[in-house]
Amino acid sequence: MSSWDDWKREEPSRLEPGDYRVEITAVEETESRAGNPMIVVTVRPNGSNITIKHYIVKNQYFNRNMTDFFDSFNIDGGDFNFPTWVGAVGAAKLVEDENGYLKVRWFISESKAEKLPPWQGTMPERQTVTTIGGSGFVDIDPAEDEPPF
Repeated sequence: MSSWDDWKREEPSRLEPGDYRVEITAVEETESRAGNPMIVVTVRPNGSNITIKHYIVKNQYFNRNMTDFFDSFNIDGGDFNFPTWVGAVGAAKLVEDENGYLKVRWFISESKAEKLPPWQGTMPERQTVTTIGGSGFVDIDPAEDEPPF
């Protein structure tokens, strides 16, 4: 008996293009190839284990794109506290690119997303960021910073 006798054919599940509820799983601030500031938002469509990176570049369409993004995920307009975006649920139109990979075509407004099926499984929770004091830094007495031994 071989270690490989239990092999069975298994096709990967394929997510078809369409409208989906999506969860933000990661956000990164970076720079585009042209040198413009860019936000990379990684989303996971509901009911799948795939992630899709969406790029929002600071260009002539930035305000429109961010408005659509904020409206879809119910994030306060102008809130660029990226860690708090993780776990937010919105909706997106997914299409296939020329290589057959899914990408976000656009984000769907909260009012139009009401027509989509409800979220399946445990609803993700948005991350929160807490600070101590007003600045987020705590003054530590050097005498208290000594090891206990």
